[in-house]
Amino acid sequence: MKKKIAFIAIGQAGGNIGQLFEERGFSVLYLNTSEEDLSTLSGAKYKYHITGGEGCNKDRKKAKQLVIDDYDQIAAEIDAKLDAEIIFVIFASGGGTGSGAGPMLCDLLLDDGKTVGAVTVIPALDESIKSHVNSYECFAELTKIEGLASCFILDNENGNKLGLNRSFADDFTAFVEIPDKIQNVEGNIDKAEIQETLKAHGIAVILHSTADSADVIKKLQDNIYAPIEPDRVVKYITAEMSSNVRMTDVEKDLGVPVDTFQTAGEETVLCASGLSFPQTRLDLIYERIDENRETIKKNLKATHELSLKGDVDFLSEPSNITKKDDEKKPKSRRDIMTKYL
Repeated sequence: MKKKIAFIAIGQAGGNIGQLFEERGFSVLYLNTSEEDLSTLSGAKYKYHITGGEGCNKDRKKAKQLVIDDYDQIAAEIDAKLDAEIIFVIFASGGGTGSGAGPMLCDLLLDDGKTVGAVTVIPALDESIKSHVNSYECFAELTKIEGLASCFILDNENGNKLGLNRSFADDFTAFVEIPDKIQNVEGNIDKAEIQETLKAHGIAVILHSTADSADVIKKLQDNIYAPIEPDRVVKYITAEMSSNVRMTDVEKDLGVPVDTFQTAGEETVLCASGLSFPQTRLDLIYERIDENRETIKKNLKATHELSLKGDVDFLSEPSNITKKDDEKKPKSRRDIMTKYL
């Protein structure tokens, strides 16, 4: 099953998560605008430095332009290095390279006919305002992509980043290994059903429990992901379930799905997909931005305004450039490009 799923890890945060999946036997291609960040990925098999990139310092527009300019080569790298039926693009929503390039790359790959999902990270509430602005803009783009497969949203508000990343990699791996691990005459989950679950548009969560239904329900409400919306929208629930967990209990809490795929096992590994995007959590990000709106404006204004006592024109030599000479100066690239916009 691992051969059917691959990952594209963008930016530093994406790279950190991608390495966990490569350690677990998945194919991963690392993309970054920073050669320094790529150099920290010791042992990574496939790495590609986006041409012209020197890091994006949380500038989403810069990341987008770099990907646009280099997309033919990026697409060639993906085709050459990744042979999978589903590709998940991993990126942090609050950074620069991943936040800017992640949604756009998902859209471009979908247009190329690939099945594409996303793994992204939402910033904690005490992270910088710039991270929250980037995250909100990133989700504004991500939620509009038609045909996107499942999107996993790790929430930095829920614990240590490295711990969240490792838990997700462990749980995701346990889920996709269900068909290889369990052969049950009373009902199996096959590879096609795993893929169907992961292809569902919307949010997905995976949880792991060795206890009963009450523990599973608790973990649906308190986990590593952005909070699940209370609208009870869910397309699939696919699970290996222990004997002391009942699907009807899960449905009472989460909602009744369009379909369920279930097999018996010694523990519970459950994936719910086709959930609504986390509007409530994104509203918190917007509120954080909005309550700091005036401070942001003030800081930007202070950066660009300076009150001087007077001019010092007497220090300058008179200019010999006439208006006619000035008109002969070459137009800037921006001027030329503007003509064609």
